[in-house]
Amino acid sequence: MKKLSLRVKMLICILPVMAVAMIVLTYVAASLLSDNLQKTNTDSMYQNVNANATAIDTKLEIVRTTATNIAEMVSTSYQFVEIDNYRGTLSKIISDNDSVLGSGVWFEPYVFDSAEKYMGPYWYKDGNTIVETWDYSNAEYDYFNEEYYTSAKNLKKGEASITDPYYDETSGMVMSSCSAPIYDGDKFVGCVTVDMKLEDVQNMVSNIKVGKTGRAILLASDGTYIYTDDLDKVASSMKMQEDPSAAFATVGAEIVEKASDSPAMGAAFEPGGTVLLTYKNVPKVNWKMIVAIDYDEINEPVVMAVRMLVILAIVALLIGAVIIWLFVLNISKSINNVKAFAGVLASGDFTVDKMINKRGDELGQMSESLNNMYESNREVISRISDGSVQVSETSSGLANMANELSDQFGSIRDNMSGVNDAMMASGAATEQVNASVEEVNASVQQLASETESSSSEAADIKERAKEIEKKSHDAYENALNIAEQRQADLEDANEKAKVVDQIGSLADTIAEIADQINLLSLNASIEAARAGDAGKGFAVVASEINKLASGTSEAVEQIRDTIEGVQEAFGTLSGASDELLGFIKETAIPDYDNFVNVAKQYGSDADSFGVSSEKIAGMAENIRSAMDEVSKAIQNIAESTQDTADLSSRVNDSVLAASDVVSNVNDMTTKQEDIANTLGEIVGKFKLK
Repeated sequence: MKKLSLRVKMLICILPVMAVAMIVLTYVAASLLSDNLQKTNTDSMYQNVNANATAIDTKLEIVRTTATNIAEMVSTSYQFVEIDNYRGTLSKIISDNDSVLGSGVWFEPYVFDSAEKYMGPYWYKDGNTIVETWDYSNAEYDYFNEEYYTSAKNLKKGEASITDPYYDETSGMVMSSCSAPIYDGDKFVGCVTVDMKLEDVQNMVSNIKVGKTGRAILLASDGTYIYTDDLDKVASSMKMQEDPSAAFATVGAEIVEKASDSPAMGAAFEPGGTVLLTYKNVPKVNWKMIVAIDYDEINEPVVMAVRMLVILAIVALLIGAVIIWLFVLNISKSINNVKAFAGVLASGDFTVDKMINKRGDELGQMSESLNNMYESNREVISRISDGSVQVSETSSGLANMANELSDQFGSIRDNMSGVNDAMMASGAATEQVNASVEEVNASVQQLASETESSSSEAADIKERAKEIEKKSHDAYENALNIAEQRQADLEDANEKAKVVDQIGSLADTIAEIADQINLLSLNASIEAARAGDAGKGFAVVASEINKLASGTSEAVEQIRDTIEGVQEAFGTLSGASDELLGFIKETAIPDYDNFVNVAKQYGSDADSFGVSSEKIAGMAENIRSAMDEVSKAIQNIAESTQDTADLSSRVNDSVLAASDVVSNVNDMTTKQEDIANTLGEIVGKFKLK
């Protein structure tokens, strides 16, 4: 690798980086394109499923509305019309709607006809004719246990349900039944059924196309095929979860279990490729609307884009290699010129001319910097040659002066050490005093804190006492008002109770009248018997009057018993009310009054406790302020002592440092003499003239 040329190295370094960048770019572009396409296709499939599920629900809603309208008509008319009256209406509904195959009215046992348990006429299309049949109104068929009838029983008035579709082998059609309950008030009296063919729904689903491979599937709530491309599966009532295709069977079970009113997505992994399925429930019937499309169709634009990106990447690498080769060839010429000039300078020859530079890029700047270095080094070497002689002469004088300074600094260092020891002793004593003051101050601070806490608690106690006093006074007022109101209500009730006595008097009067009527009816019966056949009609009237008089007497007796019970109950209630009023006035109200007085005393005690706490807090604050002043004074003394000690220590350190510097200067002067001699030898090797 070290022996390779710069051009080859540049290609080896740059081309792999470019290749990796192209690969990453291709991968990122493919991923983004794939995500966008999948999102677009997913949104499109979701919208398609939603739209078609809504369209199917619209068609089914027409049938549900028809069934509920028939049920409403029957519920308002079945009690006063004959069963034949429904023939014309239902025949017209069946004839006018191509999707409706037949309709029936099914009543509960003995509701329409007290002699008939099964009452269920059915009308259906036979070509262009509407035929009526009673073949299902028997114990053998027993429509009470059929799915449409039992489901109608669980519905409310105005609702309708549609059964899962089934394949009718006779007609070769897929059919479904819609049932709606018939109510008489809140009583279930039967149901109405409307049978419909699902050919229009199947045609709608068969016309759904998404892209080249997209197709639609419609399942019943249990997974049975209502429509799929393979009509044999529809004819055999095959369920998707039992499909011979294992992939479709697996996803079919998932769809039956998880399908909801919101679109969802699944995948079937077949040997020929992956199939994406979008599905949701058709509202109210839980049929499964599915749109399936091959994954390869969705991924085809991504594959084509990746191919184009790979081709573009290869072309870009080839073009980049050529550009890099030509560019590095130009750079290498300038580098060779710099290399030759640097080699001459490295040999110590400063008699050559500067390089000629015509470039403005980094290589040109490097050439210009090398020319500047050439000029600078030539001048520096000349000055070093002249200054080495002067350095040698001054080094001797500087060594003598350094020896004298070293002796003087030794004397200063001894004196400053004594001063520093004295200041340290003073600082230690000050610190001990300050620690004692801090302990006192902490104790005072704790006392102040406890006092503030006590004062706060006293304030809280006072507030609670005020609240208790207010609530107790309110309770006292409420109890007094309740007692006065209940006493007034009791007096009013006593006045109204007198009406019961009046009712008793009226009952006695009615009893006397009933006795007189009874006598009159007896006399009338006797006279009617004397009259013979001519009096038979009058005898019937007299008998009815006798019955009326007897019933009136019995009613009067019941009224008298009721009045006695009311008077007894009212007496008991009046006594209990008097006892309750006595308890409120004699016990509850005095207790509330005592409670108010206790709350007032509770508040007064809290005020006294709060005043004492505030006085203690004030005294603690004065002590704490005095101790703070003492602490500050001691702290100032300690700080002054410490500052003095620090200054003396610093002076001592400075003296030591200066002494060391003087020693170093002495050593350096000796070395400078050696360096000056060495510089003279080095400079002699350069050619300057």
